[in-house]
Amino acid sequence: MKINKFLNIDIEPAPLEMKLDVEMRCREIMASDDVIDIKRYCTHLVRHKLEQDIFLASMLGRLIELEANLVVSQVRKEKKTNPIKKFFRIP
Repeated sequence: MKINKFLNIDIEPAPLEMKLDVEMRCREIMASDDVIDIKRYCTHLVRHKLEQDIFLASMLGRLIELEANLVVSQVRKEKKTNPIKKFFRIP
């Protein structure tokens, strides 16, 4: 199983059950002759994708903000240590 990373977050591939469900839905859509329902479904998907993009962008922004706060606190903690103790490796 190949695991991709994005911002040090493991992104695993979708499970087979989800892939099968998506494939079944795609085949239902391709087999349908009702153009009006397909148009409604597609416009719904486009609107839903916009909402998901906004949500994911806000979550990503929050994640980056939290990572930055963590790094800043670690840097400040390192600056507070006495340089002489650091040089002689005194705990």
